[in-house]
Amino acid sequence: MSTRFLGLIATTAVAALAVSGCAAQTRARLSAAEAPAPSPSSSAAASPDAASPAPASPSGKAPKDKKGAPKDGTDLEACRDADCEVEVADGQTIPLDPKYGLDGIDVRTEGPRVIFTAQGHDSKMVTSMDASWTGSSSSSTINGLTFRPHMTKDGKVIVKITHT
Repeated sequence: MSTRFLGLIATTAVAALAVSGCAAQTRARLSAAEAPAPSPSSSAAASPDAASPAPASPSGKAPKDKKGAPKDGTDLEACRDADCEVEVADGQTIPLDPKYGLDGIDVRTEGPRVIFTAQGHDSKMVTSMDASWTGSSSSSTINGLTFRPHMTKDGKVIVKITHT
């Protein structure tokens, strides 16, 4: 056998091992993200503060002192100015001011996967991101608007929208 042929086989074997290692790591992350959340009764027993839930805000915005809560709660209207951080759910549309050239952002969720569809006069974007990858700084940009999703420990999807 020629040296070139042996080098090709060795390179192919190394590449196959690297790909299978990445696939295993991705499966492990997805499995961890899909793990069931602890029941309220077990978390109440573990934490004395869990018995007194934080009061709900009448404006629909989350209290700012709650760690991990989006600054705009579930108020999608806060995104009209393209500067917000909101909790999103499957089937929702995030409204935007027409000056950004988009008709809004349609949101689909499939477990940790978030799919954004944005359409405007001269552009269309469909992007899919895994919100469970913490620290990955996943983002997508269209018309100067950047979308950064992440998932809370209890499985809620939060998206931060900024503009340049």
